Amino acid sequence: MKCNTTLMLAALMSSASLAAERAIVVPATVQMSWEFVTPGTGARLRPHLGVGFWQRSSGAKPGVGANYVSALEYQLPEAAPARVRSASFQFSGRSSQCVGAEPVVIEVSAYAADGRADVADAHAGSRVAQLSAQCGDNAAFARPIDVTAIVRQLSVPAGVRYVGFNIRKANNRQGPGLFELSPGKLTVVLADEAMAQGARSRPSAPAVAAQQTTLKIRTAP
Repeated sequence: MKCNTTLMLAALMSSASLAAERAIVVPATVQMSWEFVTPGTGARLRPHLGVGFWQRSSGAKPGVGANYVSALEYQLPEAAPARVRSASFQFSGRSSQCVGAEPVVIEVSAYAADGRADVADAHAGSRVAQLSAQCGDNAAFARPIDVTAIVRQLSVPAGVRYVGFNIRKANNRQGPGLFELSPGKLTVVLADEAMAQGARSRPSAPAVAAQQTTLKIRTAP
């Protein structure tokens, strides 16, 4: 009987925890891919997301082509920073023009966004992850990336705020290594308003210990 009671209490606590927080999957507000011609300085906005180096054909010398950089921006749900339990960013890719055994290494950076496409977004922010893939990977770069810190930093209880992520090549790989990307998703887990307020008002463990020590000293004979 005691075992059944314990299991019942655990189930109730788990249900209460699930009810006290919810996961929100946010679709991308802006999706853009920039083609940086190499050698050269030109940049063009492209209709499909991609990352890596595209080698120009028709007898062009090795290294002549374009580097692709993609950026995605998301409108954050309205919530005070204390309510953000966790946030993760996830996308995937598949080989488009890729040869050789050397892996393609990319890096993902996060930045405060504005919901508009701008070439400067391709190199904005600070790195939050580095991923790699082989040419034959069917679902490349699919590992979820923890972005809790920047989402919490940018979150506001009211108003429109955006977070952005750019995805760009990170190694000097020889030969073509271009991957098409699928639109990424941002998942934000929010705590219930009352639960977040309770966490803010609850005294810390050291404070409780100090209070208990003070009480013992005062009540000692």
